[in-house]
Amino acid sequence: MHERFDGFLLAYFGNGAQPDAEQVRIAVTPRRDPGTWLPLNGGRPVVRSDVGEHGVRDPFILRDGSRGRFVLLATDLRTYPDADWARAVRHGSRSIVVWDSTDLVHWSRPRLAAVAPAEAGNAWAPKAFWSGERNAWLVFFASAVYEGPDRREERHQRILVAETRDFSRFSPASTYLDPGHDVIDATFLQWHDEFSRFTADSLTNRPGEEWRFVSQERGTALTSTDWAPVARDLGAGSQRHAEGPAPFAALDGGGAYLLLDEFELRGYQLYSSRSPHDAEWEHVASARLPEGARHGSVIPITAAERERLIAAYPETDL
Repeated sequence: MHERFDGFLLAYFGNGAQPDAEQVRIAVTPRRDPGTWLPLNGGRPVVRSDVGEHGVRDPFILRDGSRGRFVLLATDLRTYPDADWARAVRHGSRSIVVWDSTDLVHWSRPRLAAVAPAEAGNAWAPKAFWSGERNAWLVFFASAVYEGPDRREERHQRILVAETRDFSRFSPASTYLDPGHDVIDATFLQWHDEFSRFTADSLTNRPGEEWRFVSQERGTALTSTDWAPVARDLGAGSQRHAEGPAPFAALDGGGAYLLLDEFELRGYQLYSSRSPHDAEWEHVASARLPEGARHGSVIPITAAERERLIAAYPETDL
């Protein structure tokens, strides 16, 4: 599997309060090592949303091999210019934005997919992973869920999940993870027949103490009920805070990488590990990531796919 790939693609959105920060940007690596990234289109957006809230965050890209296409998911959210987060969590979009492509260059029109229930105030950071057991894609996202029309009282974010086979029709969402406090950005790394689950969790091991880093757990399957805690402070020591984890396996099969978003500061930072399920992550301080790259996702790509993308965006800095 790894031999056919020659590098990586990163889909991300931009840091800071700018009119087009909340649109999708793409970068690629010039080789198999993810220590250097080339932002396409001079770092400007390459995929845009003009539906829903007319802004997107947290892009997640996947390769749907059975249908011969790529799928891009994102949070339907625009916070510029008012940064009204109270509105976003109480009366925000319950839909995610979806695009399709056969070549990573030409994308379909964006479409809205309503995934969160009526009592939800938002649908954030969608991630999709194939479940052979369910024969479907499991789409994980964070929502604050309210009990009635009065949404003045704050509700915590929890992880919901819906199923789909075609990213057009989705099952009703159900609760996947609710620890009783804020937890967002759930994503997974499959490596050597095991899984690690990463979340941006608001609490430490000491009840009542808030935290702003990333937790990691180890399990046997996406739908496991026996996740074992491994770490609760990924990013601490090298970042002021962290969210938006984006793990991906090394192409040589001997380890994995992890991106953590130091949001509104440096953006994504790169970490590597030869034993990723044990959370032995080392900060790659020398990594050259796109400036201000925030909460996104990574997939492996072939040399031909990289060359096609660079040819489509001549302003890519080689």
